[in-house]
Amino acid sequence: MLWLRFQAAAPTLTGAFTDAGSSATRARLDIAGGRWDVLGRNLTLDGSTLTGEGEQLAVARVPAGADRASWEAASTTDPVVRTTAAMAYDATAGTVTQTLTAQRAGGGTGAWALLPHQTAGPTALPGSYPDARGTMSLVTAGAVQVRVPMPGLLTAVPRVPLTAAAKKAVLADLDRDLADPPGAGGSYFGLKELGRLATIAEVAAASGAEPQRTTALARLKPQLIDWLTYGGPADARYFGYDKVWGGLIAVPAEFGANDYNDHHFQYGYLVRAAAVLAAADPGFARDYGDVVDLIVADYAGSKAGFAGSKKDGFPPFRAFNAYLGSSAASGFAPFADGNNQESSSEAVAAWEAVVRWGLVRDNTEMTGYGVAHYALEAATARMYWLGAGLTRPAGYAHTTAGIVWDAKIDYATWFDPKPESVLGIQLLPLTAGSFYRGPSATRERELGDHPRVWADLFAADLALSDPAAARGRLDAGVTREESTSRAMVRYWVEALAVLGPPQPGAPQPVGALAFGPVNAPRVVRAPGG
Repeated sequence: MLWLRFQAAAPTLTGAFTDAGSSATRARLDIAGGRWDVLGRNLTLDGSTLTGEGEQLAVARVPAGADRASWEAASTTDPVVRTTAAMAYDATAGTVTQTLTAQRAGGGTGAWALLPHQTAGPTALPGSYPDARGTMSLVTAGAVQVRVPMPGLLTAVPRVPLTAAAKKAVLADLDRDLADPPGAGGSYFGLKELGRLATIAEVAAASGAEPQRTTALARLKPQLIDWLTYGGPADARYFGYDKVWGGLIAVPAEFGANDYNDHHFQYGYLVRAAAVLAAADPGFARDYGDVVDLIVADYAGSKAGFAGSKKDGFPPFRAFNAYLGSSAASGFAPFADGNNQESSSEAVAAWEAVVRWGLVRDNTEMTGYGVAHYALEAATARMYWLGAGLTRPAGYAHTTAGIVWDAKIDYATWFDPKPESVLGIQLLPLTAGSFYRGPSATRERELGDHPRVWADLFAADLALSDPAAARGRLDAGVTREESTSRAMVRYWVEALAVLGPPQPGAPQPVGALAFGPVNAPRVVRAPGG
């Protein structure tokens, strides 16, 4: 419902509508075959003009299948004057609960339209609205609670006892990774290189390959410091503060990051890399931790665990949309279809990074903030992007979505039309926090078993359901996504062959995850978890 306030003018609407049985307090209108209500005082219709008294009108689209009496009781002229969103992590139950409230001027309740991931706990109303994400149901309430599982989160690559042959393959891939020329680029590709080096260091640590771990960290540290410092006009890579919009801009900016596009996608790579380095080198966190905190504040918002410190130069929220339960990637969203997000997995990884940075900073508030957002972002990624438990709108012939908009879904990407790219962009980066996706059988059926590009990512995804088949693909040779560590893919596949499928629905503390049969899971803990 939309409330309109008029100043120094009578509340008036004009348009092409037909009277469908109006009264003095509710104009029932037919507009292009759809039913709309306009609520106000002493309403009068004169041709194409609707006029009321006072200073406000409320406009609502009447839901399909609505019961007139219950709908009109729930849709009132009492306007929403304040909304809040809060999240709480229950470690014992293994759940995250989000509470959304809508305070009305008169203190009453009203109608809510709920998305498929939201829980219809309050009083249900007949009727529904169509939406790109799925059919919206109706309730009457003052607040709505959304409860999702905390899908387990390994906060580092775990040590898994691999076979001798598997370990040999991982070590060989570590050497290949380190033999690659360093990745180049700006705010996206340059920060992805930080993530790649951090992953190599983690896999090496889990494999007991100390020389490779030392080499990866030695390469990572100067690159991170280069981004986190400014050396003057000749400096090619740094962050600058934008006083107008209250944010950090990584220079050189890529993919419109200077317009606040993709900050969580891009900066999450740096924050996770900083967490990996700080865990190995506490002096790094001492010397540069305050700067990394600022980068977290840029995309997670000033409420992301900064109590007692000044982060007033950043908005309370940047990327995350509390009602949708997911982030948005466009800075200013100059589109008729609203905002959008392409890579659900990079969004989840950005919250994983917040958790991991909160742990190395010993900041329990930040860690909890990251956990709650990780859980909700993971739940909506599984549903709206990967299609788990969702009925797609008529005419959409796919399970996976490449881009989810406010008003539509696209089987597409911003960079490439191939089906491999549509799904693959939902699978990177491959990290210890990527097990939330669950079984891959449906995704495999949609894509087929001969991906033309990024076959390493699809082999890793296949391993969630069939590690032996995934190993066969790797042994036969696969095309690569260049920022993805070969060693991580191999370690992931071989670890799943030992552990069995992940069970992200089994409650575990942060830093742990259950694997294997549901009735006899094996709990794996990350180093330090």
